[in-house]
Amino acid sequence: MTQAEMTAPRGTRRAGRRKVKVLEAAGRVIAERGADATRFADVAAASGVPISTLQYYFGSREDLLVAAFRHASGTEIAALEAELAALDDPWDQLSCIATRALAGYWTETDQSGKLWIESWHFGIRDAEMRADTLRDYAAWRRLIADVVRARIGSGRFSTRNTPERIAVLILALLDGVGIPLALDDPEITPDGVTADVMSALAEVLRPQAAR
Repeated sequence: MTQAEMTAPRGTRRAGRRKVKVLEAAGRVIAERGADATRFADVAAASGVPISTLQYYFGSREDLLVAAFRHASGTEIAALEAELAALDDPWDQLSCIATRALAGYWTETDQSGKLWIESWHFGIRDAEMRADTLRDYAAWRRLIADVVRARIGSGRFSTRNTPERIAVLILALLDGVGIPLALDDPEITPDGVTADVMSALAEVLRPQAAR
């Protein structure tokens, strides 16, 4: 429980937990049905929260979608930051980033990659969602660039590219292989594509641990 939850009135804490439950349910619905096909009724059925309450929380369907995307991306990035903080080796940190990102495209329990694709589609036509998606991209780039930057000086990574450039390339690689994973391409397997991604990173970064 956060400090804000501890000091907030009991009813407020209960409402906050209920809203998180709604946002998690909305994320599952969006991943399954797509943003365009997600309605208040679908989220109400998935969360057990009445449509009237959803309308009170969010106002419009579009605001519900934006809130669901924000919750999903914020939760994912926070979890990734915690995982990276628990790892000392930069190669393990990059492997963690790649594994988590790719898992979201194909596992049933983690559908963050499918939500990521939906956010692109929605963001092309919605300025607020577009700004959110670009901020998410920036957050991922910062995470990757920080891992690379912290180790280039120590000699753990050797590269001619800047950390920021490497972060752009890594994200492009992950998104590029993630799409066929989400489409269940029979020629692309999760284990195989993860190994291919790490092999490509080894060629770019030449980490000592990979030699």
